[in-house]
Amino acid sequence: MKKMLKILAVPLGLCILYVIFFLCIEFLYILPPSKGPAIDAKNNVKSAVLVIDVQDRFTATDDPEKARDLGVGPFIDSINLALKKLTGVEAIYIRQEFGRGSLLSYLAPMFPVEGGPGTGINTAVYRPNARIFTKSRADAFTNPELQRYLDSRRVGTLYITGLAAEACVQSTLRGAAARGYTVFVIPEAVASMKGGAPDRERLAKYESYGAKIVPLVELK
Repeated sequence: MKKMLKILAVPLGLCILYVIFFLCIEFLYILPPSKGPAIDAKNNVKSAVLVIDVQDRFTATDDPEKARDLGVGPFIDSINLALKKLTGVEAIYIRQEFGRGSLLSYLAPMFPVEGGPGTGINTAVYRPNARIFTKSRADAFTNPELQRYLDSRRVGTLYITGLAAEACVQSTLRGAAARGYTVFVIPEAVASMKGGAPDRERLAKYESYGAKIVPLVELK
């Protein structure tokens, strides 16, 4: 029995170390919002919609049963309705991917890898010729090209949609608010990790970070 326990202790110990290491990377590197220069709020008077991480893997495009369980259909419909209501407002797509062969691609194989399966934006929400910005961390603004592009388009107001409510949506809206953007979150067009819209507690967190909640019925 003791010999068996010693044999099991090594893989068990390695598993525990992996979990601790992964959690450290997640909470200290991946999830924290980024810092960046404040926008020119006087001149940045236009709006844009950010569609965050609505990718094939995260929306289970190859698994209809899982997609149904996650409520992907109503979520996609809500994003499309938001885009329809915000006619004339540019839609910008954010794509999560780790570099091929990077340390993160091995530590978190559940996430898409550059050029790998499931990385593409779900075609049900993608608008032809729309800009796509990639990221390897939760906050879309960790890719500085996003803010440079928004500045070039004189964007100062952002409508946030996408997933996941607890991670990339939250980190991105925090990064946006910290830079001085006016941030609106459309709750029906945001999905949590387990499916469904963010709960009241999550929406209250968004508001505490400076975002405003605007339901679909209030969009004009």
